[in-house]
Amino acid sequence: MERLTRFAPTPSGYLHFGNALNFFLVWAWARREKMSILLRIDDVDQSRFRQDYLDDIFLSLQWLGLDYHFGPKSSDEFLKQYSQNLKMEKYLHHARRLHESGLTYFCSCSRKDIGPSSYQGTCREKNLSSGIMRLNLDRCRQDGIIDDNEYHNLLNTVGDFAIVDRDRRAMYQLVSVIEDLEAGVTHIMRGEDLAPSTKAQQLLAVGLKFSAFKKIRFCFHDLVSSPEGKKLSKSAGAFALKNLYSQNADPSEFYSWASSILDVGDVGPKCESANCLADSLSKDYFDRDFIHFA
Repeated sequence: MERLTRFAPTPSGYLHFGNALNFFLVWAWARREKMSILLRIDDVDQSRFRQDYLDDIFLSLQWLGLDYHFGPKSSDEFLKQYSQNLKMEKYLHHARRLHESGLTYFCSCSRKDIGPSSYQGTCREKNLSSGIMRLNLDRCRQDGIIDDNEYHNLLNTVGDFAIVDRDRRAMYQLVSVIEDLEAGVTHIMRGEDLAPSTKAQQLLAVGLKFSAFKKIRFCFHDLVSSPEGKKLSKSAGAFALKNLYSQNADPSEFYSWASSILDVGDVGPKCESANCLADSLSKDYFDRDFIHFA
């Protein structure tokens, strides 16, 4: 069986140093473990999509010098052949399977109704016939898919998360599970902030009886923070790669910074390329399930 990992950016903002570091780690992991890499662009959320964000993904990967084996090579090819919006009926088919099994319900709550916390199941017993389709964590517990501890952990982190929005469009958690399985992904490298999301996807896979999802190996890493200690975000563009490649800066600037983050180059010069940095990581660097940065 081919070993396959993936880059999975979203065209919802300009990619930043944290995204680039994740891409590098995926690339170095694949190089070390003799895996192929798929570029999968998650564009199912059209409310945040912009063409220049999509273009930025290809320009950033080219600037970083990180190659991949499968997936689109340009924005035009992506939109014509790979966009997730071309596969909406496939995703909705699996959403209907979940609903027919009794694991979902419809919800009429707005974001204002929910507030900043995870959704706690207000509409579980309303028997609505339309609205947002949500996974019913309590039903998952009743059916023995999760135990009490998993139930409370998931309720406090992702809640009864949405699977299909009120416009009948499949949402990220469901789409990601289906895309990973159909592509045959075997290894996934993610930031630690996506650990709850991973649990949600594993639960979805069980509900859909996708047993192959259990075999995927997940590896997590620390998040990258700004000098002020804040999480990097696409809405705050100070660390956007676009600021560098649009000024014809050399990617060595990124790899020198990444050397410090990955605790490489404390003695002697820092690395200035992907190959150098990958070769400088310890032999057992990817043997752990969680990677801490310096």
